[in-house]
Amino acid sequence: MTDYNWYSHDAVEAAVDGIRDEAKKWFGLSDRMEQVAALAADQNLELTAFAVTDLSGPVTAADLKQGYDKMHHWLTDLFRQAVGEFDTFGKALNKCADWYENSDANAAQNFDEIATS
Repeated sequence: MTDYNWYSHDAVEAAVDGIRDEAKKWFGLSDRMEQVAALAADQNLELTAFAVTDLSGPVTAADLKQGYDKMHHWLTDLFRQAVGEFDTFGKALNKCADWYENSDANAAQNFDEIATS
């Protein structure tokens, strides 16, 4: 046991429990975004959805479908990327909490060694 009083008003500690709670939120958001990405990937419209009665115009159903597909692909990719990014945030917060805990323990140990030398 060390001489350092962790419970004194002078002790400064990071709120690692709060940091870990935030990490859980990001992991939850990652899981939710995974569902969004899966649902978005399933949303597909056939060429007939873009058919118009006036075929004399410059934009055809194929052009509209191509624009839709491009936007659909872009959004689906963003949703998938969000899954990874949110998961990364959660992991980073957990690493941060671990670092704070190790740092606090090392600082206290070093302080005690200095004080007793």
